[in-house]
Amino acid sequence: MRKKLLVLGLIVAFVFSMTACGGGGEEESAKKDLTIIDSEWYGLDTYQLDSTAGGQGLNSTGLFQWDAEKGDVVDNVCTNWQVSEDGKTATFDVPEGMKYSTGEQVEPEDVIASLEHGLEVSPYSDGYSNIESMEYEGRTVTLHLSEFRSDMLYYLCAGFAIVIDKDELDKMSNEELMWGCHPYGMYALAEDGYVSGSEVNLVRNDGFKCENPLVENKGAGKFETVKVRFNVEDFTQTEDLKAGNVDMLMSLTSDQYLELQNDESVALADTTYPNITYFEMNTDSEVFSDINVRKALALAIDRDGMAEVVDGLIGPAYSMIYDTVQNFSQEAKDYFEKNLANDPEKAKQLLEEAGWKEGKDGIREKDGKKLEFTWYAWTDSTAIPEAMAEQLKQVGFKMNIEAIDWNYVYENISADKYDAGIEWLSWAEPMLVLNACYYDKNAPGNTKEYKKMVEKAAHEADGEARTKMVGDIQMHLFENVNMIPMYAELSFTAMNKDLKGFKVLADGSAPLNDLAY
Repeated sequence: MRKKLLVLGLIVAFVFSMTACGGGGEEESAKKDLTIIDSEWYGLDTYQLDSTAGGQGLNSTGLFQWDAEKGDVVDNVCTNWQVSEDGKTATFDVPEGMKYSTGEQVEPEDVIASLEHGLEVSPYSDGYSNIESMEYEGRTVTLHLSEFRSDMLYYLCAGFAIVIDKDELDKMSNEELMWGCHPYGMYALAEDGYVSGSEVNLVRNDGFKCENPLVENKGAGKFETVKVRFNVEDFTQTEDLKAGNVDMLMSLTSDQYLELQNDESVALADTTYPNITYFEMNTDSEVFSDINVRKALALAIDRDGMAEVVDGLIGPAYSMIYDTVQNFSQEAKDYFEKNLANDPEKAKQLLEEAGWKEGKDGIREKDGKKLEFTWYAWTDSTAIPEAMAEQLKQVGFKMNIEAIDWNYVYENISADKYDAGIEWLSWAEPMLVLNACYYDKNAPGNTKEYKKMVEKAAHEADGEARTKMVGDIQMHLFENVNMIPMYAELSFTAMNKDLKGFKVLADGSAPLNDLAY
């Protein structure tokens, strides 16, 4: 697939694992067992994995929770996150009373040992490699940082950073840890609970608790057991959900979504991991050298119309940093939507002012040349390009579509051999997106000034200030109007309509701890 450029196939997993901390367990579920269908689990030590499954948040819980409303870290397994004014020191507490399924208490030394383990084995260790050393006194852990980096917060809030007992880390090989460790989480692997390539069977950890303010249930899970099935054929998944043999499908294909969206026995939830599909224009090209032409194209795109073409499987996007990304800026989105979107009449006016007059066939002309360009599209997605070509035709553009393999799209843009092309990025933290969004090395906004703005924001420890900076950076992007956010590809979870407690938070993550019948 073209899309795993930035996230190495990792996306779906941490939508759920970021908030999968358990609850009070005071009210038992009317049904004692839960069955879900998930993508395959490849181990319990998620530090070692380069991809993981959505349901693994049931088995292992992230150190902290991201609160999109606050734009900052809040409590989860660990509490009281604090960063020094110079951004070089971070402290947090490890509360008493949290117990692994083995009965052992979670200790501060376990958290330190776990992060050290991640720094050694994780393919994503670079995300928190700014940790130079760690120590604890009492139940307070101190991280000594080479510098503050905002991407570290994402890793500490997601399933990238979990807690494993130091004794297990000291005694087990990496291979043994994969299926032999007991991560701190709501549920633990049952004895002989892993059936290779087929299923995982979990049992409740009655010693679990967390301090996540965004969930109601802060103790043990409400189901006694959880069966996780994987590698199940799509038709069987759908039929089992309808028949009540399965309680939840963690991730739907587009065909499954279309089949289930009107089924009265099923509830659907939008669990889209943040992603952005966008349009980059070559300002060196004859057509797009005029900024008013670029503005006209942006104004002519009807995102809702494109969504209708694909039965609602995409959602309109009006900013490069999508709504559920950390430090999302509502101001930047509002500006783009108000000034650079959804106004074909203004698009026509700008083209007229730029000297492009309507021709007999409806395509505008200037100095004997047509307002024509070629858009590089992906071979596996032509419905949207065709819809957009028709929208642009209404204001006078002729957009030729050349569908090529995704890697050739990026090669041509990078080599400056293009008029316009489609691009895609996906990540829940803004700096990686902002650092990667320019494929055109000669784009007018791709400057040292821009890169310094991103670097400064990445080192800003104050969440509110960082959100403003992310907004300012996008306003800088919008100045040249050569990069146009278009839509996000949506993904969905399906569940039995009587299953309660599944909620999607403002950052797009979905807690599993409150699930009950």
